[in-house]
Amino acid sequence: MRATSPRRQRLRSPRALALYLALSTAGAAALAFSCESEAAAGEARLWKEGDGTPVVAGDHYDPRRSLAPLIKAISPAVVSIRTTGKGPQGAAGGVDPRMLPFLPQMPEQPLSGIGSGFIISGDGLVITNNHVVEGSEKLEVKLADGRLFSAKVLGRDPHTDVAVVKLEGASGLPSVRLGSSDGLAVGDWVLAIGSPMGLEQTATTGIVSAKKRGSLGLYGNSYVDFLQTDAAISPGNSGGPLFNLDGEVIGINTAISAMGRGIGFAVPIDQAKAVIPQLHASGKVERGWLGIAGRDVEPAVGVAPQPGAVVGEIHSSTPAAKAGLRAGDRIVSVDGKAIENFSDLRGRIAESRPGAKIKVGVERGGKRLELPVTLGALPSDDELRRLAAGSPGPESAGPGGGDLYGSGGPRLGVDVDPRDDTRVKAVRPGSIAADLGLRPGDRITEINGQPIKGRADIGRALARDRRRVEVSVDRGGSTFTSVIERR
Repeated sequence: MRATSPRRQRLRSPRALALYLALSTAGAAALAFSCESEAAAGEARLWKEGDGTPVVAGDHYDPRRSLAPLIKAISPAVVSIRTTGKGPQGAAGGVDPRMLPFLPQMPEQPLSGIGSGFIISGDGLVITNNHVVEGSEKLEVKLADGRLFSAKVLGRDPHTDVAVVKLEGASGLPSVRLGSSDGLAVGDWVLAIGSPMGLEQTATTGIVSAKKRGSLGLYGNSYVDFLQTDAAISPGNSGGPLFNLDGEVIGINTAISAMGRGIGFAVPIDQAKAVIPQLHASGKVERGWLGIAGRDVEPAVGVAPQPGAVVGEIHSSTPAAKAGLRAGDRIVSVDGKAIENFSDLRGRIAESRPGAKIKVGVERGGKRLELPVTLGALPSDDELRRLAAGSPGPESAGPGGGDLYGSGGPRLGVDVDPRDDTRVKAVRPGSIAADLGLRPGDRITEINGQPIKGRADIGRALARDRRRVEVSVDRGGSTFTSVIERR
């Protein structure tokens, strides 16, 4: 059994779940710009693309009365996945995995799990969740007609929780069509099929409850932007398909909320489409990288947030720095497609390959710019952590409202170096500078859009707006920006 969040849990079903089912049955009746042509070719080879034509049509079929004809048509392509691996003694015995490091070392024991998946091609390509197959030593896939196949993992991507599995010796299998998750609206009907609690070929219905839920804290450095649904899903549904009423897959069921019933989450199928060809071809995903960091700045009270992603910092010698992006820029589009927030930008860039040439739409000082950028390769998690080290505090709306400086004059709250009066020597506790995350050694380059050449510039720039302060500093060759706003 794997560790789960106290708020949410992934849907993998371990061996203990099978034991639970056996006991209970005895007692009662039971989510790329430069490679569009390559991706398109991959899509044509790997799956059938839906076009909105219903799988089941005709006067004899009325979905308001029964979904039985639709379920009959699409369920043969839904599979149950059985995994076998090894884990510490007690991992499947009800022990909280977070306590295992504090318990005596025990020998490893076989562990098994149950998940779901769906066939995308007749030769046995199956899509499921990464967390269903991660760490497995043996895979068996059972079809709706009872046939059992051995399988191997071709590729998996922890950052989107998508995996591609190949059935050995398969041919002529039924397969699904992949629809579009981008076109979904909150309130659209959806249908889930899978193996919740090990109960194969279980169908449930619901609606799209929300879109763009972010990563929900389930995965480190995740690029998933979950769909939320109230279609009943449970452990064992992981990796199974979420269909629209045309019979097209629009999501991959992945997680449930442990704190509230009827709240489930699915990886949008359009995000999965972006990684499936790479997983099939090479077993891994390469992602583009700009080399910036930032956060969504809270708007003033009563003011609607502006769309776009505000650049908080530019790492030196990165694609963003070479393209002329600056801290404080608001990125509003990529290749002409609007950017809603920083999470949206991050996901859009990650769908592109290293070396991709894109155009970034930027708002700077009231002007609109189009900057060409050649993306780099996304560094490892360790490299990203090293780059982020020393970043100032998050951009935020400070607590309370009104004037930042009270009855006094605008003060930043720093002591500067006598030899360079733009260089921070010390930061006073509780000051605006402390809230902004400034540190000794920072060189102040800009305040509220005004270049800073000396001490006098600091006071004049702060006086421009007593309810908002935006400071950019040079720290070790990189530019960092932080904002406080109180309205």
